[in-house]
Amino acid sequence: MKPWYGYTGKILDVDLTSAILSKAELDPCLANDYMGGKGFGAKILYDQLPPRCEPLSADNILVFATGPLTGTLAPSSGRFEVCTKSPATGLWLDSNCGGYFGPELKFAGYDMIIVRGKANAPLMLVIDDDKFELRPAADLWGTDTITTHRQIKTTFGKDFKVACIGPAGENSVLIAGIISEYRALGRGGAGAVMGSKNLKAIAVRGSGNIPIFDPDGFMKTCREAFNELANNPDTGGGRQKYGTNVILSLMDEVGIHPVRNFQKGKFAGADRVNEDVVEEYYVRNKACFGCPIYCSKIAEVKEGKYKGSFTEGPEYENVWSFGANCENVDVGAIIQAEYLCDYYGLDGISAGNVIGFLMECVEKGLLKEADIGFPMSFGNDESIINAIHLIGKGEGPGKRWGQGVKKLAQQIEGAHEFAMHVKGLELPAYDPRGSTGMALAYATSDRGGCHLRSWPIGDELLATEGRMDLVSLEFKAELVKTQQDLFGMVNCSGMCLFATFAVNLKQITPFLQTVTGLDVYSSSEEVMKVGERVNNLVRLFNIREGLTRDLDTLPKRFFSESLEDGPNRGRVVRLDQLMAEYYMVRGWDEDGVPGKKKLEELGIDAN
Repeated sequence: MKPWYGYTGKILDVDLTSAILSKAELDPCLANDYMGGKGFGAKILYDQLPPRCEPLSADNILVFATGPLTGTLAPSSGRFEVCTKSPATGLWLDSNCGGYFGPELKFAGYDMIIVRGKANAPLMLVIDDDKFELRPAADLWGTDTITTHRQIKTTFGKDFKVACIGPAGENSVLIAGIISEYRALGRGGAGAVMGSKNLKAIAVRGSGNIPIFDPDGFMKTCREAFNELANNPDTGGGRQKYGTNVILSLMDEVGIHPVRNFQKGKFAGADRVNEDVVEEYYVRNKACFGCPIYCSKIAEVKEGKYKGSFTEGPEYENVWSFGANCENVDVGAIIQAEYLCDYYGLDGISAGNVIGFLMECVEKGLLKEADIGFPMSFGNDESIINAIHLIGKGEGPGKRWGQGVKKLAQQIEGAHEFAMHVKGLELPAYDPRGSTGMALAYATSDRGGCHLRSWPIGDELLATEGRMDLVSLEFKAELVKTQQDLFGMVNCSGMCLFATFAVNLKQITPFLQTVTGLDVYSSSEEVMKVGERVNNLVRLFNIREGLTRDLDTLPKRFFSESLEDGPNRGRVVRLDQLMAEYYMVRGWDEDGVPGKKKLEELGIDAN
């Protein structure tokens, strides 16, 4: 058989129902057409997942997939994907994670793990190079993710890398994530899927290496890419200093920093919660595998009522979700909130959205303090902490809150108009009334409200050349489509999206070609076609699972309530023209269904 380069050529297939584990060969066609990561997950779920299955049933499948660059010397190449059907949306879910778990899985000899079925009792999967087994995990069930990591490393060895769930995932909290080495596969409820299978953790250790097809060509591209990253003002400067919070002040200045559950676009407390203030809490930097950016930080609260709190972060999205979104100005509370999300295994974006939504329900008189159990109001930092505890444990009203904003709004009369989600996934930290690109990106995201399928703000605000107007409709459909295909491809490759701020297709294409030796990756056009192919296959998956044209939209607030402050005062979202143009650019019909010609062009068999 032809040797593999960039891949291990092996899959670990785990059936929890029968407790049968088996190795399988990686299909060369899968590598050629879908590259890795999100692409592998898309093809496996489309082909093997029973249509319309319940996300928390034994029929659902969890795919842990690496890419050909994962674990190589290519910069920022520590990423892997978890793909499944989301219990929060009922649609496609892929969640991306950095750290060290993905590279370790490849060092152990596997490109991916496919998890099926449901165990009768809590189990953990232990992989040690070519040895693998399921072990009882009843002693870990009920423990937080931090303790789980510590106990696994104490038992098996500190060099094992871990991905696990906390109490939130165990208790079927629909906004539960999977935590790996303090990094989160947060969005969409993958942790609840893992918990529904009684799988507490996966621990992996590997001692192998990743063969490179053209080592000299690969190292030449590495030198070019590392140089680009070092000289870029974002990846080589601001992001190293401030982490992901580097854009905090900018978002507020341009009026797209959502406040009070997206009621406003500028934060009155911005002078107390910005990148310079948050930086004062950093005690050291931290990087994922092979990353020169060092965007992750370790923060600690050294005084005040949250003294002693610490977290890896806090990340920009969580600073917003527990800060401006809840009109909270206590950075110590934000750090404690992010820590608790990691502790319980919760998505911080969704948790902050739920809390902001509850605060507005109380403000509008739709809920009373008796419904909550404690005072709940905008600016009340203690209510944020109290709510996270209840959501993380799945206790009391927290059990309902953990279903997410969409399902909560269905239970509270009059709350639908300010339930801030797309397709059931809560929104991140950019108000689309001030960015037409983000409006379209949110509406068309395959997993729901998301900024990581496309981030037009980069071209609208940060581009040094050819900067686009924030509120213009012109060329936004093309921009979003192109970014979605680029980001989709990057999430197949194993490289971090942050690297693409400095490293473009001129480096990514030779990376893929010199690592894998596959002819299909010899041109940027063919590399980009992978992203387009994956996005079209995921669209077919979503249509099969119930997606219709009317779900490609935004919360009613953005159409009916204009912003009352900042440079975007008076603006609402205009989406109809953008959607029509987007479908046309995609080669989809007026209902958003991929056309036969497009599928044939991409080599997708939809039968």
